[in-house]
Amino acid sequence: MFLRKRMAFTLFFIGLLVCSLFLTFPAECSITLRIGHIMSPLCPMNQALEKVFKPYIEEKTKGEIKVQIFPSAQLGRAPDMLEAVKMGSQDIFVGGIVWYTAWVPKAGLIEVPFMFNEREHHQRWVEKVMNTEIQQEVIKKGNQRFINLRGVRWDRGPFRVIASRKPIFTPEDLKGLKLRVWPSRVVPRAWKGFGCDVRTIDWSEVYLALQQGVVDAVTTPIVSVYNQKFTEVVKYVTELRDQTIMYLFSINEDVWQRLTKEQKQIIIEAKDEAGRWYNSRLDDVANETIERIIKEHNAYYIKVNRKPFIDIAHNKIVPDLVSAGLIKEEWVREVERLR
Repeated sequence: MFLRKRMAFTLFFIGLLVCSLFLTFPAECSITLRIGHIMSPLCPMNQALEKVFKPYIEEKTKGEIKVQIFPSAQLGRAPDMLEAVKMGSQDIFVGGIVWYTAWVPKAGLIEVPFMFNEREHHQRWVEKVMNTEIQQEVIKKGNQRFINLRGVRWDRGPFRVIASRKPIFTPEDLKGLKLRVWPSRVVPRAWKGFGCDVRTIDWSEVYLALQQGVVDAVTTPIVSVYNQKFTEVVKYVTELRDQTIMYLFSINEDVWQRLTKEQKQIIIEAKDEAGRWYNSRLDDVANETIERIIKEHNAYYIKVNRKPFIDIAHNKIVPDLVSAGLIKEEWVREVERLR
């Protein structure tokens, strides 16, 4: 009798243990990564996330990791999303370096017009500075890290233009131009150096601001001009290539550390695989954008001599930003050494 009771108790205990494992284990193993950004669902970046990044991760992890993507600032403005990643209520943010400058002012060098003269120059700076000291500061102050800066670049653009109400051929044409800029430490002062009347407006409100005449122009990646319908209301697009900007993926540090080595590698591979897909289509999308704004919106596309703009940036704007304490002379010299 005693043995039967003891065996029954043992079986009961084992049953409880098994039940508890079934109740808790899937919750620990199943992960949903919430990714947010401010760009349109139709932009190449979002398409790469939806068509390649998400399915790659879900397939390779056999469903252990699910991915949800929220474009068009559905999770909030960019600064809000960055703070949400820091707090852990959002897992990944995809965007430009500008949003990290509140934690790391040195990152603002990328925003200075014409600071970098080509992608290779910019990449050397990314390798030497962003992947080391800036990465560590973002982890320390923002509780998040950039995913694989040495991997495939997601060049945003692939270059930048100004969509404007009047044609822009020379730096003189920028004087008095009501230009939309984003919240930034350096960008408003930099464009004021060209004589612009700058207005800080959220990305989601730019079309209406152009339509109502609140601003005359917006600096933007070329691939966003048609998707955002800017040339419905302003008819001139000038190719300036004033910044070399890449999309960055930052993931909450606590989430990253909870992932297994294999899961981290799959996410890195997914970013690179999606980046290759994105890059392979970017030039075609840019060319298609130019064709569509000309044919469908009756807009004009202008290519200019960039040297006068570059000279003003290097000889006037950069020294002014240094004297204002927004960037440091040693940071600029470091960029120069990497040319």
